[in-house]
Amino acid sequence: MDSLTAINERASIDLPDLGMDEFQIEVLKRLHLEFFFAHCRVLVTPHLAYTATGPTEPGEEDALKAILRERQERIEQMKRYLLYNLSLYSGLLEANSYSIALNNHLLISRFVHFKAHPGVYEVKLYTHSQEDLVAHYSDKIYLGRDFVSFDHLVRDHFGIAYIRDSLRQQVDKLKARIASRSSGDERAALESELIPEVEQSLGELSEQADALVARCPPRISAEGISREQLLDVNSRFRELKHTLSEAESTLREAEESLIRDSSDVARYVTKLRQDVTNDVDYIMVKVNGRISDAVNGIRI
Repeated sequence: MDSLTAINERASIDLPDLGMDEFQIEVLKRLHLEFFFAHCRVLVTPHLAYTATGPTEPGEEDALKAILRERQERIEQMKRYLLYNLSLYSGLLEANSYSIALNNHLLISRFVHFKAHPGVYEVKLYTHSQEDLVAHYSDKIYLGRDFVSFDHLVRDHFGIAYIRDSLRQQVDKLKARIASRSSGDERAALESELIPEVEQSLGELSEQADALVARCPPRISAEGISREQLLDVNSRFRELKHTLSEAESTLREAEESLIRDSSDVARYVTKLRQDVTNDVDYIMVKVNGRISDAVNGIRI
């Protein structure tokens, strides 16, 4: 529960105005928050009740009850702040709107400290049917991940450093899963073919991201930099998208093969592939799309 405690102890959360459409309103109404107890996870419902997924330590539930009782306004602010971040810096809601709508707009957000960036939280997003939420919680559907800082809303360089470092972290986790959950020919093939190819793509991504960060101003907007700079930024993000697309293709091919073989590793490759797909969508729609509109003078 460290994440919830840290967020709760903040003096305030600056909450920008967000004009929500009907879909976003329904998601906000049914937004569940997930945090970690010492030995299990705890799910906080939209009405600030909670369910623990396993045994709890003495005092954990009392501490959570106190926060839910005394900090209701802060928690509601946190939800709106999360939705604003998802709307501004992610394509996750748009890409997964059909699955979310099928589950009556139920969205689960898990907050985890992002070790590579102190003060930033990695938010993993899931959806699940309300009817099976408690009895079959482990069957929730993974949608992707985003990043939230309660210290600053605007992300330097559109958050490319978060994407770079998160993917590095996910590849390390995948390597550990392969080592522990596969053996023999499968393990040898994954370690000699899949992992080197993905690491090569991510190495190129890191070089491109580092060059972008070194060359471009942190805050990228039509008001803040010249048209020529915007074109340069757009071109650099397009190259980043191409590199991610290569990694996505490699992961998709491995994913399909592992699923055919009913491999235990398949779902971990699927999650990483899904993260890469989401990053491609984000750059294409929210970065290249916005910059192109600004350069072309398109206003809606």
